[in-house]
Amino acid sequence: MPRASARRRIATPQPTIRDVASAAEVALGTVSRVINGHGNVSAELRTRVETAITKLGFVPDTAAQSLRGRATRSFACVMRDMTVPVLARFVDAMQRELDHEGYGLFVASSYHDPAREFALLRQFARRRVDGLVIATSSERDPQVLRALRNAPMPVTLLDRSDPAEMDAVGVDHASGTRRAIAHLLDLGHRRIAIISGEESLSPTRDRLRGYQDAFAERDLVPDPALVKLGSFSSDFAQAQAAVLLDQPDPPTAFFVAGTALLPGLLRVVHARRMRIPRDLSIVAGADSELAEFHSPGITVVRWDHGLLGAAAARFLRQRLQTPDARPQRARTEAEFILRGSCGAPPKRKSA
Repeated sequence: MPRASARRRIATPQPTIRDVASAAEVALGTVSRVINGHGNVSAELRTRVETAITKLGFVPDTAAQSLRGRATRSFACVMRDMTVPVLARFVDAMQRELDHEGYGLFVASSYHDPAREFALLRQFARRRVDGLVIATSSERDPQVLRALRNAPMPVTLLDRSDPAEMDAVGVDHASGTRRAIAHLLDLGHRRIAIISGEESLSPTRDRLRGYQDAFAERDLVPDPALVKLGSFSSDFAQAQAAVLLDQPDPPTAFFVAGTALLPGLLRVVHARRMRIPRDLSIVAGADSELAEFHSPGITVVRWDHGLLGAAAARFLRQRLQTPDARPQRARTEAEFILRGSCGAPPKRKSA
């Protein structure tokens, strides 16, 4: 008898979507819309369905859902470099936004390499992800733009503006940079260097505009020789900082516009035994633990990556529900955080 009883327990069928509909006293279509995260379900009906699912222990068959609706309930996020802590915050916020609706999230680093971006697009297309967030290596490369436009899934751009017809989340880098450079100018600096990434990227162009605007507001003109654009890598910042500091009339202040650029600059500064801010003032164009805990603390332009991550997740869900809607935009403000790395420019020794 015990064995027969055990067999009966094993053979007990799992609850079905029809059982959920019956328990919640709703139509099958209503249960399906709740399971698939569609917005056109009233709060009262959604609560009834979710209560029935919990009570019955119903587990949706995601594989069957994928075959029927061509949806895998998964998204992908391609970042420049996942070792950058502030970028990890973006992914964490995106995942939290998706978790309660049962979406999975694939994450990958592109290392700012177009060939790897193409490979990742193909890989995620094969996995049939429902949508993709990406910070591309270029906004001017025709192959990159074509690959995005031909992607078989909705794409949300991270801190990029092209292709313009796509959803995008980004930062107001221009205003944050303008405030940072204005502060240095008001301290008396005129030789202010800026190091940033490729000029083909909108964050670089926006920061450059903010840099130039701060000078123009004071009827000043920056020295073009102090503008070094080309890469967001630490090695690039280190090499360019050394070149700039070796000039006959070197900069008295630096604005390094990217999280990975600050370590490269600081390696040069410390190797030359320069004192911050007595010998050199520094502002970083993105916050980091290094900036916060360095002694003295590094003045930064900062924004909330969590807001961007949550917005990107919402944009993907909404795009699935309304594929033909107008492009969605979210732009977060950048704030200027004053720490101890800025002071008056050092007095030059007369010849």
